[in-house]
Amino acid sequence: MRVDGAESAPNPFTISAPYPSNGEYKAGEVLVFYVTLLGTACALEQALMDAAHEMCEGKLKDTRLTAVERIYSHEWSDAGAETIPYCDTLTVNFITPTEIFVQKKAATQIDFALFVDRLFARIGSIIDLYGEGEFMVPYNLVAKKPFVKAEYNLSTVVFKTNEQPVSGILGRVQYSGDVTRYLPYIDLGSQIHIGRKSTRGCGEYTFEI
Repeated sequence: MRVDGAESAPNPFTISAPYPSNGEYKAGEVLVFYVTLLGTACALEQALMDAAHEMCEGKLKDTRLTAVERIYSHEWSDAGAETIPYCDTLTVNFITPTEIFVQKKAATQIDFALFVDRLFARIGSIIDLYGEGEFMVPYNLVAKKPFVKAEYNLSTVVFKTNEQPVSGILGRVQYSGDVTRYLPYIDLGSQIHIGRKSTRGCGEYTFEI
């Protein structure tokens, strides 16, 4: 399934780092970041840890790696989604710039339909490329979305990272309506991010119900 603005070939990992980050780190300052491996890339966990050590002997030779550890490892499933208690209020907090394009323009507001479409496109492409099976979505979740009201408190950010332009949004959206059946996918999206440039720390969000 291809959706306008969706990634055509996503990478099997995401990077989470503080935003906004320090432009310069001085002696004694600490940078904490996370890499989430997805699907078949999970087999590269040790190689990733080794690379983290090696980068401090190369381009980042003035830095010192103080710790590398696995935070969690689990397999996602939407089994049991039908039994989730009713939820009619969802707040999504976009904590790093989230870049979603609609008709080649960066979206400044993300209604529930757009959010879900991009979420399913992201999950589907990751599973199809790096998972063990196909991504099957119940028909009603795609074709018969409920009416959900959106209240926005968003700001637009534009900047460059390694000469790559980023045009995204930050802030929160409160969705009001029956969002119950979508919650397992929204939870997964908070781990694999949404939108473009997720390997550059973009598209990370948290949510509250």
